[in-house]
Order: sequence, then structure tokens, then C-alpha cells
Amino acid sequence: MISLLVIPLSGCVTAIGSSVGAAASVTGAYFDYLTSEKGEAVIVTPPLTEYAPEIMARAADEFEQLGPPCARDTIVADCSAAARLIMDYGTLRDKIRAAKD
Repeated sequence: MISLLVIPLSGCVTAIGSSVGAAASVTGAYFDYLTSEKGEAVIVTPPLTEYAPEIMARAADEFEQLGPPCARDTIVADCSAAARLIMDYGTLRDKIRAAKD
């Protein structure tokens, strides 16, 4: 009968010890986070695809034929959704270049 009591108690002690250890690890990590020095932010930028000048010239010609861009949230007569997307893509590329510098 004693051995029956020892096995459940040892199992409970192990489980309680594991829970306390895990809680201590989480608490320690939290306080390490609070007391750590803030470093300089690291900006990770995706690589930009470079296009041949001929492709860029053709894209510019095609872009001019699209008409004025639509607003980001509204479509009106004679606006170009493709022109809006192309302009936004160009803005994104400009921001990536600026982040790299």
C-alpha cells in the first residue's frame, strides 16, 4: 500500500516541479526582456528586381496609355485600376530603396 502512495505522489511532485520550472523560465525571460538594452532597429528589405532599359521604356509607354489612376477605394468612369496598382508598386519600390540607404 505504501508503494501505491509513493508512485502517485512522485508523479505529482514531478508535474508540480515541471510547472514551477516552466513558470520560472517564463518569468525570467519576461524580466530579461524588460531589463535588456534597446538596440538599434534592424531593417530587413527584400531585393529589388532590376529591369532592362528597354523593358522600362516599354512599360512607360504602356502606362501612359492606361489613363488616369483610380483612387485606392473608389472606381469612377475612365479611371485605370492597373495604373493605380502600378503607381503603388512604384511607391513601394521607392520606400524599399530609401530603407536600404
